[in-house]
Amino acid sequence: MHRSPPTSRPYFRTPALSPDGETLAFVYAGDIWLVSASGGTAERLTAHPASHFYPAWSPSGEHLAFTSNRTGSGDIYVMPLAGGEVRRVTYHDAPSVVEAWSSDGEHIFFSSHRERQGSAIYRVPASGGTPVQWISQPYETLVNLSVAPGGSRLAFNISRDQWWRRGPNPFGGAEIWTVGAEFGATDFRKLEGYAGLNRWPLWAPDAQGLYFVSDRDGAENLWYQPLEGGPARRITSFTEGRFLWPSISADGRTVVFERDFGLWRLDLASGQAEPIPIRVRSDTKITPVRVAVYTRDLSELALSPDGKKVAFVARGEVFADFADKETDRERRQGPSFRVTNTPFRERDIAWSPDSRMLVYTSDRDGDEEVYRYDFVTRTESRLTDSSGRKEGPLYRPGGNRTADARGDDETEGIDGATDEDRQLRRGHQGCG
Repeated sequence: MHRSPPTSRPYFRTPALSPDGETLAFVYAGDIWLVSASGGTAERLTAHPASHFYPAWSPSGEHLAFTSNRTGSGDIYVMPLAGGEVRRVTYHDAPSVVEAWSSDGEHIFFSSHRERQGSAIYRVPASGGTPVQWISQPYETLVNLSVAPGGSRLAFNISRDQWWRRGPNPFGGAEIWTVGAEFGATDFRKLEGYAGLNRWPLWAPDAQGLYFVSDRDGAENLWYQPLEGGPARRITSFTEGRFLWPSISADGRTVVFERDFGLWRLDLASGQAEPIPIRVRSDTKITPVRVAVYTRDLSELALSPDGKKVAFVARGEVFADFADKETDRERRQGPSFRVTNTPFRERDIAWSPDSRMLVYTSDRDGDEEVYRYDFVTRTESRLTDSSGRKEGPLYRPGGNRTADARGDDETEGIDGATDEDRQLRRGHQGCG
């Protein structure tokens, strides 16, 4: 038996850099945390049992907006960082994803699929109120909005793929567009170039160009594109791995991003990037899952009559799997199906003639009893209820009756149609 070691490596996500570039907000274990942009021990900001996503700093750095499912599928909340009550901003069944604050800090832009297929960009007062649909395109997905310094223009993605997809996309990939920030603006401009991944546009501090993530050279890197023409320029030089959820400081000197399950910091002047050392001191909200791989020490093995499935017992639990995982590998890869999950011992497995059910014994109720698992209905039923030891339940060939030995002097039969338990034979079962 080989047991894979439990991992304690945290997974930090969706970083947001404060306007002054000194503090980093990020998501870990469903909560939002704060840490110095250079690293250190993080401080938990939210402590609600629900999950929290997509932190976004107000221009003043005094408030943090985020999405949370604490009251449903996902609404927007605002938290004053100096202390005070968390304020709910949106009220809707459709999830609302925080995108950015307006440059004056009075409004919050968010994306949501409230009225049509795909999603649109909305704007809502940061103090709460009625959201207004700000930018929309029928049947398109508008996400990743960024507000230009000074607030005159907006950049966003029209996405026809998923952010986890790499390479050219026959449906158009993710496009970057800009438009005037005023309501009803129609001066849309598309950032021309590569028809693959072009995501997370970030405005340069002079509003004359955009940083964005693209895999146009084969690997995901940060690029810069001047808006008035000229070729795109690659900023980083990664040859593999992901470059996700970048965030830029107000002075345009620093970008933080998600990579390899951690957070990285990029100095834009030098193009040098390095991991941010972050420590968290916290118990997790969920029970960790440890995956065990058993390559030996299986106490029993039973092939189904149709030859397609195999059942086995490992560490007192019953499992089942495909007998030939090389056939139709894409469908059949993955862990074995766990039939039982008790702190007691299960054993003596046997298949029904139609390969639909499995019988076995368990001492979970004090006495050893016979149980049956139906793989079609995914249900377990107890077949016996009497004192004494039961062992070796078997199906009668060609029928639906099971029999099991009890103690040393009797055999009981169970009718598969009625589950009726009756004595078949009494007398010594041994030899000699």
